[in-house]
Parts: sequence; structure tokens; C-alpha cells
Amino acid sequence: MEELGYKIVFPDSFTIRKVYIELTDRCNLNCKMCYRGSWLDQARDMEKGNFDKLVEDLKQVQNLETVVLGGIGEPMFCRYFEEAIHALRDYNIEITTNGTMINENNIELLIDTVNTLTISIDGLSEQFYDIRGTALEDIIESLEMLNQKKKEKKSKTPNIQIQFVGSKDNINEVYGVIKLAGKLKASKFIFSNVIPQSEHYKDKILYKDKGENPEMNILKKNLRTESFRYGMRLLMGNGELKTDRGCDFIDKVSTLITADGNVSPCYRFAHSYKEYVFGREKNVKAHYFGNLKTQSLLDIWNSEEYKRFKYRVHTGNYPSCMDCDLIKGCSYTEDTSEDCYGLTPSCGDCLWARKYVICP
Repeated sequence: MEELGYKIVFPDSFTIRKVYIELTDRCNLNCKMCYRGSWLDQARDMEKGNFDKLVEDLKQVQNLETVVLGGIGEPMFCRYFEEAIHALRDYNIEITTNGTMINENNIELLIDTVNTLTISIDGLSEQFYDIRGTALEDIIESLEMLNQKKKEKKSKTPNIQIQFVGSKDNINEVYGVIKLAGKLKASKFIFSNVIPQSEHYKDKILYKDKGENPEMNILKKNLRTESFRYGMRLLMGNGELKTDRGCDFIDKVSTLITADGNVSPCYRFAHSYKEYVFGREKNVKAHYFGNLKTQSLLDIWNSEEYKRFKYRVHTGNYPSCMDCDLIKGCSYTEDTSEDCYGLTPSCGDCLWARKYVICP
């Protein structure tokens, strides 16, 4: 656009602030709301050679603050989890986990190396078991053991964060869960809305795409009061459609590496799956900018395609599907392969961008 008096330049950058690593997309649970429900992918651990190369690639990255072990799988289920923790111990390590594999054999390692543990608890005993198929009491016992060992070692870490994925099925138990989070000495309570992955959940959402949502506004006010009571911070997804859009992955200079070694811009595009956006079925297609088997992380990060993607998402230069008057007859909303601007992949219908959904 030089004829208009300006030029857009995409310089290379060696800075990545946060790297999400999917050590594995295998899991020891089969939760009701999991992406895996509509997957065709074969679950696997990241190849050890690929992980070792990633560790070397990270040494070339500048200003790297945090490494998150998470993704779709359970990171502690990875066959070389402890070795991976040791290899990454120079970074601020965060782990997103279902909490079932925290035990007396790895508690000291977690205390010595991990800064933050985010544990998913979506209900009390019966509701939790219905969603996740395992006993909540076992997780509580493990976290109490962790807190006791932290006290003995006079350690403030790992910080415990509790994440609650809310739907009409479990919202009546959120106050009990936030009370439990307080007892477990959590530093933060994260309330994220469910992304429907099945027919069952598509009508169970608590958030709206039109008008105000007084019920969610009252809930947010009450949860803020409760979290303050227990000395926790509250991070809560939106209950109604906001004009502003933003991508935490892009705005916080982050990237994600899948178990296959693919470099993806975010959780949403890490795998192909089916979701429902306000009742509309949508096929999300995985999108990658490269693979660590053939390229370095920084070469992928600085590829022309990735840089242009980061620019347009950061500036909001892409369609806004949820409040578009033509959405009912639009075929572009059926999947994420392309939007009406001709851009790939499509972010116009992203629940994360509207802050309905919150990632740790």
C-alpha cells in the first residue's frame, strides 16, 4: 500500500514468550466434553527424538518465559514425562492436567521443577464422576498430599489453579467447586465455558450470542466474591457477545507444538474435530505452519504465512461471523478452511477470540 503512504513489513523475530508443548495426545480418561469425541487421529506420544530437537530449538529462542505442558492429552501420561520435566527445568513450567496421576512418586519432582499446576474439576463427587469417569476423592487426596509436602519443604510452588468448564449440566455445583478450590489452597479459579463437541452439549451452553445475559453477570459477581473470600484470583469467560476480539495465543506471543511435531497457532487448530457454535455444527480443520522434523521452530515462526496470520489476527483483520447478518445462509461457517475474505484458516467463528472460552 505504498501509494497510500505506508508499507507493511514483517521482520523476523527471535522472541517467543510462551510455548505450549503437547507431550502426548493420549489420555488415561475419556471425558464427556473432550475433543477426542469427534477425533479420527491416532493418539501418540511425541517422538523422543522430536522432543530432544525441540529442546535444542528452544535454546535459540529469545525471551522465552513459560513452557506449558498440556494440549489435548494428559502430559503425565507421556512415557518420558519425568525426563521431559528435567530437560525443561530452566524455564517457568506450567502443567495442565486432570490430576489423576499426581502421586507420592512424582510429588517432589513437581515441587522442585513446576511453577503452576492447572487441574480440571468440573463438579463434585457424582457429577465429576459422570463427566470424567474417575473419583474426585482420589484427586483431592493427591492435592492435599502435595500441599503437605510443599509445607514440609517450605515451597510456594507449584501454584495450584482449578479450572471449571461450565455447562447447564454442572453449573449448580460451581459454588461447591470454588469452595473446594479454596480448601485446596488454589491461587486462581478459572471458569471457562464448554465448547460443545456433541449433540448432547450443543444446547447446554450458558453463554449467548444476542442480548444481555443477566444470569451469567450475577454468577460472575458472586464467583468474584467467593474467590476473594478464599484469596484466589478469578478468570472467567464471557456470558454474552462482546464487540472486542482478541487471541491470547497471538497477543501473548505464543505458539503450540502438537504430539506429531506440528507447529500450530493455537489449541483450536491443533487437531481436526467437530464443534457446535450456538447450535451450528462446524468442522474445525487442523492447521499447521510447519513440522519440527524438517524445520527449526524459529524458521517456522518466521515463515511468511505464519507472520501474516499473526498480523491479521492481532489487528482483527478477519470476518466476524457471530454477529454477521448473513450467517444463516453462509457456507463459510461450515468449517474453518476459508473465510469470506479468502483467508485460511478461518478465525471468524472462534469462541476463544470472543473470550467465551479461557485457556490457562
